Amino acid sequence: MAKLIFLGTKGDIEEENTHHRYHSSIIIEEDDFRLLIDYGRKHPLELGEIKADAILITHAHPDHYIWLEQDIKTLIPTYLTEKTVNYGKYKPINCKIIQNNQIFQIGPLEIIPYPVLHSLRCPTVGFKIKTLEKFCLVYNPDVVDIVEKDKILTGVNLFIGDGSSWKINLVRRRDSQFFGHTRITTQLNWCKRFKIKDSIFTHLGKELLEKEREFSKQFSEVKLAYDGMEIWI
Repeated sequence: MAKLIFLGTKGDIEEENTHHRYHSSIIIEEDDFRLLIDYGRKHPLELGEIKADAILITHAHPDHYIWLEQDIKTLIPTYLTEKTVNYGKYKPINCKIIQNNQIFQIGPLEIIPYPVLHSLRCPTVGFKIKTLEKFCLVYNPDVVDIVEKDKILTGVNLFIGDGSSWKINLVRRRDSQFFGHTRITTQLNWCKRFKIKDSIFTHLGKELLEKEREFSKQFSEVKLAYDGMEIWI
């Protein structure tokens, strides 16, 4: 079995509470291998303390990519798109360039990066990840839409999505391009369409920090991640 550790679970907002203090970041641990996905400005542990064997980066916003603002030195292999590498002033020393829809292996995990709509200036990817036991999850902490849902969401066991919005519309449009964050309810409709039974939402926004109990009462089958939460898959 693999273990998920949610190091941080809030979006790039000023608001915080005791359960949502750090920017969204997750560890997938399997067979003594630790994969870290995203490492932003506000984090609970330094990289040396996390002891990650590899890092994946979704995009170059500062709550996901510390190298946008700080020149952090580490030899940990860091997998990210070429556009993310070239966006900021700093970059990881040990960069591994990834391409959308090209499968690669990191330790025991099979990874497929795929394009999602989120930012106009920072192209974003999600990750479809298979464990040794063929458990399949997708990780989309910032998303307006998944470009190829039929391809990506088919056969998924766990959807980890964007908790920025429950009822408030955070999707914007400029020059026929959409950006921002889609509602949790929209993402749950994707899960229903593709028969994904389990869902967890991270990257919580101000609305969910204020209405977390209300949401959990109405959607008791849906998990809202909190800082330090661990689950086995």
